[in-house]
Amino acid sequence: MKQCALIIGNNAYPGAILKNAVNDASDISIKLKGLGFNCIIATDASYKEMDVKLSEFSNLLSLHEVGVFFFAGHGMQIEGHNYLAAIDTNCESEIDAKHSSLELNKVIEKMEAAGRRTNIIILDACRNNPFERRWRSSGPRGLAPVYAPKGMIVGYATSPGQVASDGNGRNGAYTEAILSHISHQDLSIETFFKRVRNTLSSSTSGKQISWEHTSLMGDYFFNSSLDTTSTVTAYSEEALADRTYQPRGPLCEIIQALKSCDWHQQNPAMAQLSPSVLESAGKDDCFVLGRNIYQTSCSSSFRASYMENLAGSLLPYSEFAKLHIVNGMLYEIYFNSQGLKRKCGKAARLDEVFSLEENPIYLGSFDFIRNALLSYTDELFYLPGSRSEVCVDVVMEKFHAQAAVAKVCFQGQNILYNWSDDGYYDLATQSPGIIATRITLRGMLSEALVTPQSRLKVNYTGVHVAEGQFGAPAPFNLQRIAIK
Repeated sequence: MKQCALIIGNNAYPGAILKNAVNDASDISIKLKGLGFNCIIATDASYKEMDVKLSEFSNLLSLHEVGVFFFAGHGMQIEGHNYLAAIDTNCESEIDAKHSSLELNKVIEKMEAAGRRTNIIILDACRNNPFERRWRSSGPRGLAPVYAPKGMIVGYATSPGQVASDGNGRNGAYTEAILSHISHQDLSIETFFKRVRNTLSSSTSGKQISWEHTSLMGDYFFNSSLDTTSTVTAYSEEALADRTYQPRGPLCEIIQALKSCDWHQQNPAMAQLSPSVLESAGKDDCFVLGRNIYQTSCSSSFRASYMENLAGSLLPYSEFAKLHIVNGMLYEIYFNSQGLKRKCGKAARLDEVFSLEENPIYLGSFDFIRNALLSYTDELFYLPGSRSEVCVDVVMEKFHAQAAVAKVCFQGQNILYNWSDDGYYDLATQSPGIIATRITLRGMLSEALVTPQSRLKVNYTGVHVAEGQFGAPAPFNLQRIAIK
């Protein structure tokens, strides 16, 4: 995942010098660079320099998936709007201050315009306004709440209307709390800010309580345990694109039979599979075997018992064979016989394969497929190895005399398209193809989302649906990336 940040820290305010803001910016920059961020940093910046850096950041956002804006310094609330002070901000009057400071709304608008899915703003700028004594009237204390567009979270060092101190150590209390948690692995952004709030409250004896305003739609982790550097290098190109793969070892006849699409050959071939046959098989052959066991299992004529008790079926095999067979099964779910990512996963027996996900023996296999999918995370609803639930909202509407599925929403966005890929599914013109129940729909959604049912949460909204039957499209075409 490509991530970028603009980090500003200003100390050198004439007559209102701060001690920690530059340190805060420097230390946050070091942390974010360590987490793979492309960082722009400015310290003791003039208004012009801040504006230039914001323009640079805006350009950078177009090339990255996540944007972070961090500011430490003096902030001012003027007529309900927030302004971040430069070291040369003219504070003779509120009008002068507004036109020589960086307005927070400008930052928000730049980040919103970039269209990134996740934008994060962190403001350690809720200190007392040292300039208000020069002005005729003094407004509310601290910074004002702001509108956070879809996909954004804004974190404040204090609750609305409150102020924070500069701090007595190297960092401000809020930044110090951020630094203590930002590198922890697998903290959702919401949990991260909650831990920051608890640490901040403890360190200030409850005098300072941080606050967030959020319109985030998806999950985000500053430091995910996913290995983003690994690639699929374990197998030959012929095995990854196995359409013309020619097995050479003892598995040759079995694989050829499984590829035949004839259950009269497939089931006897599976009966021949044994630890002794696998003993001298290479990794490519075991991998392709796993692919073909899975693709064959998606047929109703396949020996069901093999997949229904997959852990038991694999138990007699060597650790080597188990690893490469399961790797092949997982790869077959997501990639076709040309080695290309499937538009829709082959998920008919998904739950059986993912029943191995919690088994320590197969951790390496789920690491393998997760790394193979890292380039496609924007297309996926569930990334193997994730501990998060996939939550979808099924919107029901009246269709003639009964309820029917009208939309399926993920993170607030309709993802239900018609099968011809030229627009959204339209209940009014594309009548339901099947009659479903909550149980059958859950299975259909699991397949279409390529998400194991154990990780899937389905909410119903709109027309009330009890446990009876209702209309549903068939087949489902659920896509995370909007069709152009």
